[in-house]
Amino acid sequence: MATHIRNIRQILTPVSPGNTPLLKIENGTVIVDESGIIYVGGTAGAPVPQNSDLVIDGTGQILTPGLIDCHTHLVFAGDRSGEFIRRTQGTTYSEIAASGGGILSTVQKTRDMSENDLLRNARIRAARWLSQGVTSLEIKSGYGLSVESELKLLRVINRLKQEFPGTVQATFMGAHEIPPEYRDDRSGWISVLTQELLPEIARNQLAEACDVFCETGVYSLEESEKIARAALQNGLKIKFHADELTPLGGASLAARLQALSADHLLCITDDGIRDLAASETVGVLLPGTAWYLKMPYAPARKLINSGATVALATDFNPGSCTLDQFSFIWMLAALYMSMSPDEILSAVTLNAAKAVGIHHITGKIEPGFRGDLVLWNSPSLEHLIYHPSLNHAGKVFASGQLVWQSEQWNECLFI
Repeated sequence: MATHIRNIRQILTPVSPGNTPLLKIENGTVIVDESGIIYVGGTAGAPVPQNSDLVIDGTGQILTPGLIDCHTHLVFAGDRSGEFIRRTQGTTYSEIAASGGGILSTVQKTRDMSENDLLRNARIRAARWLSQGVTSLEIKSGYGLSVESELKLLRVINRLKQEFPGTVQATFMGAHEIPPEYRDDRSGWISVLTQELLPEIARNQLAEACDVFCETGVYSLEESEKIARAALQNGLKIKFHADELTPLGGASLAARLQALSADHLLCITDDGIRDLAASETVGVLLPGTAWYLKMPYAPARKLINSGATVALATDFNPGSCTLDQFSFIWMLAALYMSMSPDEILSAVTLNAAKAVGIHHITGKIEPGFRGDLVLWNSPSLEHLIYHPSLNHAGKVFASGQLVWQSEQWNECLFI
């Protein structure tokens, strides 16, 4: 059975990764089924629905591709509210980490929680993303930092992958920190990562990619490259947390190794921008983290103007960004990073798909692409960015199936 979404006020979709203009179709129709998108165009020229087809009236609404959150740390236990209060009193993120807080304070709670309880928490969180129109979700490990616990987290992500109506991409991030047990043996932990964990993960197909926190005081450029090359040798794609707190050069490393993405980039240099622009590596910007840590935002305009492909994501995690409302990220990108509405939509759809390696199947509305779509209870894309405090997602489709809906209509609040 096909679903016909007709009389849509406006269909908006990127056509290729990067910074190309959106395709915009007024009074449009999209036809989709489980095999993918069948038709995109004007309602006047659309095929007539059959008796068995589902017909949805999109009058007054806009339709976009399903959203893609390409950087999250969704699986963890506990909270770090005490650290948040310390930061409000002037203690920096780096100072908290140096005193034994930060990532390591989440590690013990996560190690102690059972696999089933971690899955239950992750399931609840993922449902919130789906209700906001997120049909593809990247989730990193990294709060286990031991062989047993990292494998446990990846099993949780893969169990969630079987349940989530959309797509879950698993990223191994055992190189999130140096475990407390290896504080005096960094090379020993890196050997565990490269010689034990990565081969085990590859054998059991537990992750699509490997991420490394390439940062002063965490993993050096040399250590990051060693881990990344081991991941590539084991058939995984690579990503980097790069140039977040210091201008170490992680973005240039990511570009040189042809990584899927270099993420954060708050401290990226002009050389890093040039290297990203000359590569296929996506710069994933996380304005919620800059806002939460009260740091300068990543230079989105310089990146975009240079020709680099830019994506946006939440970086949802218990320490440096607890924001779980994707639309708020869009507003931050507009207000503080000078991104246009068209750039923002591309950054959370097709560009984000490229950042996790799925831009050939989802991220745009085109015949043959997977039927991941959002019909918004909103008169325009501009309105979504302007008014992020309400969830404007009306109907969410994953692989052509209606997986979430709300009949709430918010237009009357302003018109």
